[in-house]
Parts: sequence; C-alpha cells; structure tokens
Amino acid sequence: MTIDDIYSAARERGLVPSKRQFSQEFLGRAPNYIADRGFSRCSTGALLNLYRRFGELGEPGLQAMAFARLLDAEARDSKGAQAVRP
Repeated sequence: MTIDDIYSAARERGLVPSKRQFSQEFLGRAPNYIADRGFSRCSTGALLNLYRRFGELGEPGLQAMAFARLLDAEARDSKGAQAVRP
C-alpha cells in the first residue's frame, strides 16, 4: 500500500482532483509537497493528517489505508533511529 494508491482511491471517489490539493487538504502540507518528497517519503505527521482527514470525511476504508501506511512509516522511522544510536 502506497500513498499513490491512497491518492488514486481518493481521486476515484471524487474527494480530490489533483496532487496539489491532496498535498494541501489531506496531508496538510505545501502544494508541492508530493512533487518534492514523492509518494514514498511522506512524513509521519503528513500521514497522521491524512488519517484524520479521512475520519472527518467519514471514509473508514481510506482511513484504514492511511493508518496502515502510517504504521509502515513509523516502523521505517524507528529502524532508522535505532541504526543511529550508539
């Protein structure tokens, strides 16, 4: 499950017309966030915003997808933090 998959599903449901709007209204970031970071490197904060937004919209399926991606990102981030520790 990638952010691209989530974006595509949201777009198919008519919730978002563009990546620019997705970056702003769903991820809570700058309009060019996805263009700069790419779909694979969204921050956990942006993913948490995505999870909350789908909850506000009453989209439990999309919210579950966002939650799964959030868990993946946190696992990735914690592995990176462990590698840095002495």
